Amino acid sequence: MKQMYTDCYCTQLRRASSDFTKIYDEALRPQGIRITQFSMLRGLARLGDATLTALSNELALDRTTMSRSVKLLIDAGWIDASTGEEDGREKILKLSDRGKKKLQDAMPAWSKAQTKVEAHMKQYIKSPTSKRLIEALESLRISQ
Repeated sequence: MKQMYTDCYCTQLRRASSDFTKIYDEALRPQGIRITQFSMLRGLARLGDATLTALSNELALDRTTMSRSVKLLIDAGWIDASTGEEDGREKILKLSDRGKKKLQDAMPAWSKAQTKVEAHMKQYIKSPTSKRLIEALESLRISQ
């Protein structure tokens, strides 16, 4: 079935997001990880110790989605969770040694996908592509 053209930015961004996800998932498949999982590990690496709420905010995902996904990463042994000292209601998340290794092992595959996306985008955005694309996408987040 042929996809219809739309001038709706939101629809086009959703389509692009789905296509980009496929590129990254395909590159990461040999590492046994999906881009959503990789992004969570990478976000947690940036934050260090973090609550589920902090990680959700960092990745701009709703807490319910994060909760299910983080549980899978805990079960895989990639994230350690402990009860916070101040407030025992929310767990503190931290990359485990296995999670750090998984992230490190997956970086070359992620870089390959990143390069593929950037090469495609260079057709439409004058160089330096990566900086301008990230700035454009980040500006959408902060303007909210």
